Amino acid sequence: MVEASDTLRLSAKLQKSGTYFLGAGIVGAILCVVLAFQNRHDFLASYLTAFCFFLALSLGSLFFVMVQQLARSAWSVSVRRIAETLAFNVLILAVLFIPLALSVHDIFTWTDAHVRATDHLVIIKSAYLNLPFLYIRLIAYFAVWVGLAWYFLNTSRRQDQNRDASLTQKMGRTAAGGLALYALAQTFFAFDWIMSLDPHWFSTMFGVYFFAGTVVAQYCMLILISAWLKKTGHLKTSVNTEHYHDLGKLLFGHNVFWTYIAFGQFVLIWYANIPEETAFFHHRAVGSWKTISLMLPWCHFAIPFLFLMSHNVKRRLAALCFGALWLLVMCFIDIYWMIQPNFHPAGAHFGLTDVAALLAIGGFCSWFFLRNLGRASLIPEGDPRLELCLSYDNGIPK
Repeated sequence: MVEASDTLRLSAKLQKSGTYFLGAGIVGAILCVVLAFQNRHDFLASYLTAFCFFLALSLGSLFFVMVQQLARSAWSVSVRRIAETLAFNVLILAVLFIPLALSVHDIFTWTDAHVRATDHLVIIKSAYLNLPFLYIRLIAYFAVWVGLAWYFLNTSRRQDQNRDASLTQKMGRTAAGGLALYALAQTFFAFDWIMSLDPHWFSTMFGVYFFAGTVVAQYCMLILISAWLKKTGHLKTSVNTEHYHDLGKLLFGHNVFWTYIAFGQFVLIWYANIPEETAFFHHRAVGSWKTISLMLPWCHFAIPFLFLMSHNVKRRLAALCFGALWLLVMCFIDIYWMIQPNFHPAGAHFGLTDVAALLAIGGFCSWFFLRNLGRASLIPEGDPRLELCLSYDNGIPK
């Protein structure tokens, strides 16, 4: 059972801090508007990058929630409410996407009438790359994500009240079909809003590559938020070393999976040597993009691999948080590397507009997250597997 001394409700102080994040989001939004008038091109590049980063955190969390429900996992119950709430950020992200949805002509070259009439590859892809179908798909993506995120968070909260064990079975069954819809929506979103920035390039592995990054980012954020709550006096015993150890193992494993997909995509394109496919890496082998391209294998894989492999690192919260923070930054750089060369082919262009976009979207998302986290218990108290979770021991020698 949960120890009486454990704090399972978000303190008034932390709930109040949400207003500071809201203020930061408003300041960032004002900066974005000012900078957009000065340079719309740079604003859209920065805003799309920041949006995809925070969307990755929510989509990764939604995947985590559904996999845990489908697997009937007990160990993860005490951290699942954080992931459920983070996943529900897709609702505010749907609103924050409006500036991008209204700017498609400034984002995609394939929307230009002359390009659509003269570019052979764009003509071939016109049945898919057209604005009516793009908007229909976009609405479908967010409908799937918001619907699933709302269902799992609302049902989990309802179970806290009625202690109905059958809801656990229902969530598990919903997760089975939900994962299929989620996979389709996430894959085609990556095709639509990242890959088609260059309408000549294509990769069947790109959707999986984006997915792998979202899961790594989610585990980083789940570790950091859980540790932050612990530091502020919450979840002192409900989330313990055993849970952090398993989160560390999953972070390590999924980062290896990201590396496998990244290398697989690269080596298949390199081996085939088809001009339409090699363009992606060719554009990222010039100027400062080449430096980032060479840095990612070391900083996103090799260094974290050696660091997180250690048993001691995964059982020492400070060290694990350092590794999670490092990889979270790498996840952002990876998304930046995917998107920005399409807008700035000569080299990386990180500046005030990027900071403003991160501040705006991050501020609003953090406010929305804390607002929803404070509305219920920090753990799913009604889950019948909670007692197993609290007594969980992963069998690793202490």
